[in-house]
Amino acid sequence: MADKISRRNFIKKSAAGVVIGSAALSSIDITKLFAASKNAAYKKSGDDIIVKLNEDKNSVLNAVGGSVLINDETMLIRTSQTEFTAVNLICRHKGCTVEKEGEKFVCPCHGSEYTITGKVTQGPAKGDLKVFETIFESDKGVITIKMQQEN
Repeated sequence: MADKISRRNFIKKSAAGVVIGSAALSSIDITKLFAASKNAAYKKSGDDIIVKLNEDKNSVLNAVGGSVLINDETMLIRTSQTEFTAVNLICRHKGCTVEKEGEKFVCPCHGSEYTITGKVTQGPAKGDLKVFETIFESDKGVITIKMQQEN
């Protein structure tokens, strides 16, 4: 019977396991784990990124206001029936990654706010988000993002 554990020791070890497990899980950024499902399907052509609207992962772009992540730092947003905006998500204040909240971007670190097209509306950031030129070929359902031509 030396292998039996007392109720008190069982509770202590269980509590320790919960604390350690909670600490381990809290260090995982769940949003990053699921972010891959929000990423666009695209291909590269030199420095350009080519996004096709007929790809399943890109179908949200068929509606005005739809958006997809191109990578950890770039989001493509349909701003009208004929226009798209590709925005770099790095805040111009201290380099945190901004988050899309409805029709604006908000920096979770210091509260800077930007329009959906990257214009700063509330500091402490003083500069606009970087925006990349986009070319929409509506007849082909293709958007080209010119990654080397930042504004």
